[in-house]
Amino acid sequence: MPVPVLTPSLSDFVDKLLVLELSLRQPGSVADGQGFLEKLLITVDTAPVLLSYVDSAGRYRFCNQAYERWFGEKREFIVGKAMPEVLGEAAYASIQEAVQSALSGRRVHFERVVRYRSGGSRMVRADYVPHVLPDGRVAGFVAMVEDITELRRSEQQRRAHLRVERLYAVSSALSQALLPEEVAQVAVREGASALEALSASLVLVDAEGTSFELSAAHGFPEGVLDERWRRFPLGTPLMYREAVRTGRSVLYGNLEAFLRDYPEQAGSPALLGRAFVALPLRVQGSVIGAFGFSFEHEREFSPEELQFMEALGQQCAVAIERARLYAAERQARAEAEQLRDRLAAESTLLETVLKQLPVGVVIAEPGGRLVRSSAAIETIWGHAFVPSTGISEYGAYQGYHPDGRPYAPEDWPLARSLLHGETVVREPVTIIRPDASRRQIDVSSTLVRDAAGRPVAGVVVSTDVTQHHELREALRREGEVRERLLGIVSHDLRNPLQAISTASHLLLSSLAPLTASQRKWVSRIRTSVLRMDRLIRDLLDFVRIRQGGTLPIQRQPMSLEEVGRAAVDELLAAHPQRQLLLEARGETGGEWDPERLIQLLGNLLSNALTHGAEGAPIQVRVNGEGAQVVLEVANQGIPIPPELLPRIFEPFTRASGGGNALKGVGLGLFIVHEIVAAHGGHIDVSSSREAGTVFRVRLPRVPLA
Repeated sequence: MPVPVLTPSLSDFVDKLLVLELSLRQPGSVADGQGFLEKLLITVDTAPVLLSYVDSAGRYRFCNQAYERWFGEKREFIVGKAMPEVLGEAAYASIQEAVQSALSGRRVHFERVVRYRSGGSRMVRADYVPHVLPDGRVAGFVAMVEDITELRRSEQQRRAHLRVERLYAVSSALSQALLPEEVAQVAVREGASALEALSASLVLVDAEGTSFELSAAHGFPEGVLDERWRRFPLGTPLMYREAVRTGRSVLYGNLEAFLRDYPEQAGSPALLGRAFVALPLRVQGSVIGAFGFSFEHEREFSPEELQFMEALGQQCAVAIERARLYAAERQARAEAEQLRDRLAAESTLLETVLKQLPVGVVIAEPGGRLVRSSAAIETIWGHAFVPSTGISEYGAYQGYHPDGRPYAPEDWPLARSLLHGETVVREPVTIIRPDASRRQIDVSSTLVRDAAGRPVAGVVVSTDVTQHHELREALRREGEVRERLLGIVSHDLRNPLQAISTASHLLLSSLAPLTASQRKWVSRIRTSVLRMDRLIRDLLDFVRIRQGGTLPIQRQPMSLEEVGRAAVDELLAAHPQRQLLLEARGETGGEWDPERLIQLLGNLLSNALTHGAEGAPIQVRVNGEGAQVVLEVANQGIPIPPELLPRIFEPFTRASGGGNALKGVGLGLFIVHEIVAAHGGHIDVSSSREAGTVFRVRLPRVPLA
């Protein structure tokens, strides 16, 4: 402890005592010494403080007259008594450590409240100066004790007044800050000033309750509080954690005590000062964060100081919560204004859309009141939009079911959606307009719900499909005529085609030899006849399918390898310049229609001959090693465009724009698909420049149950 500077009176008193001691050591100087002591006592008797000399045994050897005024006892009865007898046991116990220090040769200075045996409790300031003999022994000590009760009371009143002024200043500064970040900055700045702190920091618990967020700091060197301090876990070993966890203030009067609890903070550049405080920020029973301070010197925190700091923390907590509420209110107001603007814009957009929509749209409230419609309602219904207050008034709109029954108000799709939550999609309705004309419309309706599932509106859409119905009917009649004509033409073409085929066969088998040129032309006739026969057969099958029929098949035991070889031989005879290769593996037998499979293979091979590269072989592969028999027809050439693959088996679709000019009408692959389907099988196609085009047919050996 630092040695205090003695007051002039005490210093003078001690000097005179030392001079007296020196004179008394000289022979024959007792009388003079006694007179000197009397003069010295007269001098110190007038002092307003207690002045005394205590020997090494703790007994008073002399004291000034102030002892009589303090303790109400003559000083001759005090001198020679031990200190506990004069002061009282309780008072002596409170200063015993200081007495022992003085008697060990150390100067002592202290200020504390002492409860005396007589004279009551006093706040005293005491100085003990040891009397050290030349040989180093301590003969006693000189004590000067001053009653500073009134002084301390005045100081406390002054400090209390100062604290009130500082709290008022902090409150005034906080009242001018509106947003949470502004309040935090003011709080650390004004809080540090009010407490005369070296640094101040304020952290808040995040919304999830898992981390601290540094809101503001004051007094720290630039760059010390880096990103690691901006947000850190709630369990980080810091004073903030304890303040938030316990809800009580955390005080450390010296650095050593602080580092005992937080040794990991040793050497941290953020650790400033020698004394530390963390205050919980409490609002309505909940701790929302902590306020931290550091002080330059070690100190003891009095109850009054702690009370002041906690009042400061409470004031800042209330200001932060107020700022949070203000920010939330401002955010809500801004969002409300944005919502209002957005609703206005959306309402304008809705009106614009309703005016331009080519379909009739009507919007109803959950109770059934019709509130808004599109402009097309008048065009479709032939009269203006008719508002209504409820479902019972929907009779203003006249409509009929397909069977001729009129719609009752509760039968309309919109009414069913509002009453039962039903979603109606394209319900056909016949309406009679005021001019007696009939229109065909499709009506769709639904019930609109919010995010919580509550009904908010009903919407009905009316689409005029009169022209569509008329066009569909016209197309149906046209299709019937076309398909009937195709059937008649296909059937009638077969008779002359059969005559041509018979004549060409007779010419080739006649006894009269044909020249090479004649045989070539007769072969071309037979090739054309075969192609025409396939086309006519495909047309007849197409008409049968489009009229709602299915391809008839006659199942019988057969070998797919034999059918494949017959089809290959037939096409080789017609196309001797092309290469058709057949490869068969495993058991290729099953129950199928041989005529239909010859038709299937003929169409696939004709497609390969038409679209495949002329110099490359066409491969027919039959694999009977599995539960199903797999038939593949592969050729090289220009690949089928990827966008065409999904619809390659649709009627009147061709694989490509290249190949032979006599490529048919685009029914061959459609008929192939139908033959496979009639047998309960599956067909797919893959096509690429590297692997070529492969049609793959999978046929079950027996009919599926």
